[in-house]
Amino acid sequence: MYLDGYLADVRNFEKFFSSSPVAKIILLRVLKKMEPLNPESKVYQAEGVNVHTPRIMGPDFLRHFQGKQIGLYCRIHEKSSFIDLVNRWKSGKAFQNLEGVYVQMIDDIPPGILNEVGVKFIDANRQPPTHSVRQRLGWCNKNGTTHPITSHAYVVRETDNRVASVMVSIITFLFGVWDKTEEEFLKMVE
Repeated sequence: MYLDGYLADVRNFEKFFSSSPVAKIILLRVLKKMEPLNPESKVYQAEGVNVHTPRIMGPDFLRHFQGKQIGLYCRIHEKSSFIDLVNRWKSGKAFQNLEGVYVQMIDDIPPGILNEVGVKFIDANRQPPTHSVRQRLGWCNKNGTTHPITSHAYVVRETDNRVASVMVSIITFLFGVWDKTEEEFLKMVE
């Protein structure tokens, strides 16, 4: 779906989704600046959301997301959005269903995210496990898997001790939630 013209108006966009059942997958291409969506929008309830905002800084789709996988391709994204996502997941206050976040930016990702979210590190001499789950962000490859995340950095959720791998490169932010506790996760390290 292209958010240009009629659907670039958030009221029309929200009306379209509010009158429909919750979607499994939503693929959006946002070509014009738009107002933020209602935090209760059905867009955030979809199992998978993939948003392309190549020319603009799009609305913060991460903050209210309730589904399993979200992918963003954007020009720029606020550093605080990444920090907020990781910290809210770690506290157990949000993102209970989350499996993965995949963000690719045209501009560089601001440095320092890993330090600000309190990641733990696997010893550099050891091989971390690779996180990958069934792809939910498109229709083309229903049996495919997500982009593999092999990272020495990880965070632990306070409420149930579950682990998420975190990987930040110059233009990419990846966050993959394991169905393992920290103890189980560390047993997989080679």
